[in-house]
Amino acid sequence: MAENENASDSSTIARWIQSLRLSLGKTRIIPIPRWISPQYSTYTLSEAFGHSSFILVALSYAVEDFMHLRLIAIAGSSAMLVFTYFHPHGRILWLPFKWNALFILINSYRVLKVYTDRFFAGQMDDLMMYMHDHHFYVMDLIDFAELINAGQRQTFKSGDVLVKQGENNRFVRLVLQGDLDVQRDGITTYLMHQGNFISESGLHAGLLLRGNVNSCCSVIAMSDDVQVISWDRTELMYLMESNKNILRALKAVMSWDIVSKLKSQRSLLANGQVKDPEEWTNKRREQTVHRYKGILKNVLAHPAYLNKRKEELMKYRDIHHIEEAEHVHALKETGWTLAEFDAGKKEGQFDEDLSEPHPHDWKAYFYQLYERLLQ
Repeated sequence: MAENENASDSSTIARWIQSLRLSLGKTRIIPIPRWISPQYSTYTLSEAFGHSSFILVALSYAVEDFMHLRLIAIAGSSAMLVFTYFHPHGRILWLPFKWNALFILINSYRVLKVYTDRFFAGQMDDLMMYMHDHHFYVMDLIDFAELINAGQRQTFKSGDVLVKQGENNRFVRLVLQGDLDVQRDGITTYLMHQGNFISESGLHAGLLLRGNVNSCCSVIAMSDDVQVISWDRTELMYLMESNKNILRALKAVMSWDIVSKLKSQRSLLANGQVKDPEEWTNKRREQTVHRYKGILKNVLAHPAYLNKRKEELMKYRDIHHIEEAEHVHALKETGWTLAEFDAGKKEGQFDEDLSEPHPHDWKAYFYQLYERLLQ
């Protein structure tokens, strides 16, 4: 009984496919007026699907939107499926049929992933959405959600020390809410507020440092509602290297961050909160030079990175007015000479990349492999 039903269903499907094949392969006449052309032009619906497939592929080259391109590609491959299965010559072209089926699956997956990511990105809490709309609006919401999910949210109360001067720190933090006091030798050099980064260490100049960086100042919570997002520096750098959209957007956000911190310094002077302007200026300069020494020490501990990022290091020096004498002195403190720095290597120098824990991520793994092949 069951076998008869299956046979009946198979027979019905076969008849339906045959009927569709006859319909799509039927020769039709294009109704062109005789005064335009005395000859008749014919076509089949199967050929129409074939032509529409190539037209859609050509159209996809003209669109800029990623999603529109994917959707047009799906439509074009679907039309090609019809053409290759119901080919006018009567034979199924399995080779292009299978390849186009694969293209449809790949593009459908990408479209579904984008819509899924957008949905979950839209589920972030109100504070995160506010941060995106007011501080990270240059970054796509999906990329912002990926960035936030890579970090950990932390809370601090008034008087808590987030970063201590002179100690190694391997975390980059973003202030979500609350106010923080930045001190050099107990003297406030500027204040931090929502949207400011802590210990970004040259990200605005393109320096993607890994591991520890010696802190040039202490950062202390001034209120009981301080919230930050904290990223492990190495994991954050691998994320930015594997997702260039996040890297480009973060560099733009960092530019605003630098301007915000400069405004904070000026407001301290304008509001009369600086008791001794000369001492305050000296401490700011000490802080700048100390920060550069910490960055330089980190770069020198990663020889492969040093040789790739010398331009970014020079850019950082230009932005923060690091003189040549200060650069040479910083090298001397780390045990390097200017000649060794220019050569990009030092005998017996240990590469900290060998001891750094690497993220368990296939993109990071292949990026590391790619880096090693280029060395």
